[in-house]
Amino acid sequence: MIGCDHVPAPIAPLIGFMLGVFLAWTTGEQLSRTADAAARGLLLVALFSLLVFAPVSAYFVAFSADWSYAYLVDPARLPSVVDMGFVLLDVVSVPAGFAVATRRVSARSTAPLLKLAAVPAAAALAFLLVASPRLAIDASYAQFHGDFGTRSVAGSPLGFALIWMSGVLVLAVTMTARTLRQLGGAPRRG
Repeated sequence: MIGCDHVPAPIAPLIGFMLGVFLAWTTGEQLSRTADAAARGLLLVALFSLLVFAPVSAYFVAFSADWSYAYLVDPARLPSVVDMGFVLLDVVSVPAGFAVATRRVSARSTAPLLKLAAVPAAAALAFLLVASPRLAIDASYAQFHGDFGTRSVAGSPLGFALIWMSGVLVLAVTMTARTLRQLGGAPRRG
């Protein structure tokens, strides 16, 4: 995780995939040893994605759509299927990352997992670096491009939502990782 729990719509699936890889890493090889343990682990990760990650991402698409698209497009002009598509990608991204990474987990080396997460991490980081000045502003699409009525995210309702949702997501990731370790009987890492 690169500390971007509250991300704009276009990169949320990339962050979700990386979360899936992280959750697979926390289990070690334990879940990949039996099909039953792997299935239970995948079910837990799918529930985490459906009940926590996707709703957190969907909140910003629903209530701060202009910000969630980094003011690059006017969400009012996008068909609602685009928003729904991003939310559905969010739902499948975490289990997809987990499923792919579970097959590559090795107690001896984290290199395969780092390689797996490198491309989505680089893409997400590049987007965040380029869009960070835009993401520091709370406004509508018209306000942002008309340079009026904008304000800093800090202290705004959006800023408080970012803080709250980040806390929820970090807590849920921690609880999910702990439960995955218990499912597999893996020793604690870190």
